[in-house]
This record gives sequence, C-alpha cells and structure tokens, in this order.
Amino acid sequence: MLLKVNRLNLYYGNKHILKDISFTLSEGEILCIVGESGSGKTSILYSILGLLPRKARVEGEIIFKGKNLMDKKLIENMRGREISMVFQEPSLYLDPLFKIGNQVKETYEIHFDKKDAKVKALESLRNVGITDAERVYNAYPHQLSGGLKQRACIAVATVCNPSLVLADEPTTALDVSVQSKVLKLFIRMKEEGKSVVLVTHDFGVVAEIADRVIVLKDGQIVEEGDVFTIFDTPKHNYTIELLKSI
Repeated sequence: MLLKVNRLNLYYGNKHILKDISFTLSEGEILCIVGESGSGKTSILYSILGLLPRKARVEGEIIFKGKNLMDKKLIENMRGREISMVFQEPSLYLDPLFKIGNQVKETYEIHFDKKDAKVKALESLRNVGITDAERVYNAYPHQLSGGLKQRACIAVATVCNPSLVLADEPTTALDVSVQSKVLKLFIRMKEEGKSVVLVTHDFGVVAEIADRVIVLKDGQIVEEGDVFTIFDTPKHNYTIELLKSI
C-alpha cells in the first residue's frame, strides 16, 4: 500500500469541510475522486500535499510509504520529490516571467544535482509527449497553447520521478483531442508503476482512466468502488444522478 488516508477531517474555523475521509491507494493505481464543485475534492489533495492555509485545522492520518504526512517537515522534503501535483489551470501555475525550461529545471535542482538539471528537464518534457522539447524549454508560458502548457505542468510534476502524482481537474480547460493526450500520459504513469489520484467532475474522464472511484458529496464519501461497479451498479442516488449527467 502506497498511501492510506484515515479519518481525515478538515476545518476552516467552525466550518467542517472534510468529514471522516478514509481510503487507500496501491502502487500503479489510478484513483479518481468525483463530485460537484465545492464537494471537497481539491481539499483532499491539498491536505495530502500540505498546501492548506494556516487557518485550516486537520485531524486524522495521512500515511505515505509508512510515514505520517502530518509531520510538516517531512512533507516539505517529500513535496516534488516523492509526491507532486498537477494543478487545474496551467496559466495560473506557470510563472509568466520565466521560461518553461527554468521552471522544470528548478524543481529538479531543489532535490538533486544541478549539473544534471537541464538534461532531466528536457527528458521530462519529451516524456510528456512534447516533440520539440528544445523550443518549449526556451519558450515563455504565453508562447504556448493550453495543451502544451498543461503538458509542461505535468513535466514539472514528474521531473523528479515521484511515486505519487496528484492531479486537480487537469483536463478541464482543454479541448477533447488534447484532453485525450493528457489522459494517456496518466495511463502511462500507471504503466510505469506510479500512482495517480485524479480529481474530476467528468465521468467521461473516469471511464477512460480510473481503476477505482470515490464519490464525494458535501465533504463525505458517499460511495467507493472499482470503476466497473460504479458504472454498472451504482448504489447511492447521488452517484446515479452524476452518471445521468454524462
């Protein structure tokens, strides 16, 4: 077992955001978390990666490779190296003042030898399907299409070869053809033994890549199962309504 989340509760003041969230993730598995906007999907990812605001109060356990990620110093050392994240909107995540290559390279340099950084950055760009990696390496974010920017973000997230990739609605702003290419990248990560937790509201995405599915509503897990069970025999009315909306 790679990751175990046990009775995770998240509070902002008196507001109870996540309520007794528990699940596990194995190596080489893709877990999709689905639910409408505001259900708490992104908050789960931010809790795992330790990116919550200071006012947040977290209870429970997040165990990764046998270590408790509630230890702030531990998660800081693992962030980017062992666990990484692909954010929803690449235009907001990528710094417009720096070339793509510098942003990919920087992530590697934090954890490894700087001498290898450019080679690893170019390799990471190629691994996410960017054929003209040198051009993209030397480009600024505004010079790239939405699909290329998202692939650059995935290159940033995978340049250190992490065991776990968290993805927050990574295909929302992309057209259908580019979306398919991005999803294939996550499938390839799985084939390479990496694990992925992908947040989405799109059951079409779930059908394409998920091994298991968690259905979230108002901060609570209302249903969980393998992708075939969720699609063929959903039990909760909320899951049934979501499937009808495809």
